[in-house]
This record gives sequence, C-alpha cells and structure tokens, in this order.
Amino acid sequence: MSPCNSIKRKIEIAFPESATITSQELYDSAENSYPNGSPWTVESFQTDLETPLAGYALAMKEEEIIGFIGYRHFLGEAEITNFGVRKEYQQQGIATDLLFACLAYLKEQGMRQLFLEVRSSNQAARRLYQKIGLVEVDVRKNYYHNPVEDAIVMQYMEQVEE
Repeated sequence: MSPCNSIKRKIEIAFPESATITSQELYDSAENSYPNGSPWTVESFQTDLETPLAGYALAMKEEEIIGFIGYRHFLGEAEITNFGVRKEYQQQGIATDLLFACLAYLKEQGMRQLFLEVRSSNQAARRLYQKIGLVEVDVRKNYYHNPVEDAIVMQYMEQVEE
C-alpha cells in the first residue's frame, strides 16, 4: 500500500496487487457510503470481483475500509463503476485523495480515457470530478432507481503531447 498525501489522517490507498477484499466488505462499505444504501448487491460485487478487467482501489485506515473505487480498464479506456466513502469519513478530502490515486494508477496501466456516471443531483461529486479534469458529455435519462434520476456521463481524456 502507498501512503496517502495526508499524514494526519493516516489513510493508505491500496490497489489490487496489495489489497484483498470480499464482496461483503464492498457491499457493507457501499451501504454506508450512499444516501439510499448500496446500489449493488453482494452478488453484484462478487461478479465484479471475478471479472478479469475489474479492480478496486481502497482507502484504508488501519485495517478498516473507509472508501473504495471500482473500475474496469481495457485497451486504454477505463470506467469507474462504483465510488464511495463511508459517511463518517466524508468531507475530509478522502474522496479527492482516492480519486487522484486511482487516476494516477490507471494512467500507469495505460489508461488514456475515463468515463463514469453520476447522479444529476450529486453536486459534490460532480464538482470533485470536474476538479480532476472530467467534463460532462451526455445525460442518461432515468438511469438511476431509488429514486429515479438522470445520470450525467462524464469523461476524462489524457492530454497527449504532440
């Protein structure tokens, strides 16, 4: 695991090579992170963990998972599938640190383009994504359930020097 920038929080970011996680741990973390509970079931997380192109970056405090990002990566393109920080750790910069670390990791793996969907009402997440360079490129009507809501599709493009 590599230490996160903020020493005072003593948070570490772990990637697939150094982290093991179960579908139940991911579900529990997601259940605590989202206002309406986890959008995925334990079984959905298990299927994702078994997918060769999928991975998870974890924010850890001691042995506790306090945040996670699920992603899929293939041929230079990545998608963030899940992203959450436990409620008691929100608004402390952990999501920003985790997202920057995940983006750097994916770039090292050859990622040149990244996509994600975010609830249209989730202004804090949209601001965070814009802060790291994602732009809004599309809207998926009625994409989310519980409650029904549009998804904003956001994209990051790695700048290639010519």
